[in-house]
Amino acid sequence: MAIAETALVVDASVFVEYLAPGPAHSEVAPLFAAELSVELWTPDLCLLEVANALRKRFLTDKRFTRRHLADGVTDLVALGPLVVSSRALVGAAIEFAENLTVYDAVYLVLASARGIPICTLDTGMAAQARKAGIAVQEPGAGRLLAY
Repeated sequence: MAIAETALVVDASVFVEYLAPGPAHSEVAPLFAAELSVELWTPDLCLLEVANALRKRFLTDKRFTRRHLADGVTDLVALGPLVVSSRALVGAAIEFAENLTVYDAVYLVLASARGIPICTLDTGMAAQARKAGIAVQEPGAGRLLAY
């Protein structure tokens, strides 16, 4: 990856919306544009969350085929997110345990540790990030923040 103009922690909701387009696809697609140089950071559990969400789509939407499922998983890896082990994040995630699942909290811990914004479609996670002083990059909110 080239030297990034910016970096973001991206959660599973954003990856799923990009890989299996839904109503917010046009908002998240610019994050993955080839001309942007954005480092995408995510905890390792994101890969499992995305694969599971794609599987769920496969099981519930007849238009979403087994090929879509396989391609989605392949495309996720090809997007090249910088994947961080949850082992390094889970201990600090407990501080957010009252208001978020530990799964969601590891994204905030990663954003805080890296000093970069988080990008999510989850309004609850975004609210908790702001409450913790973590910048939130709203999908579709225009230019990416430079950090």
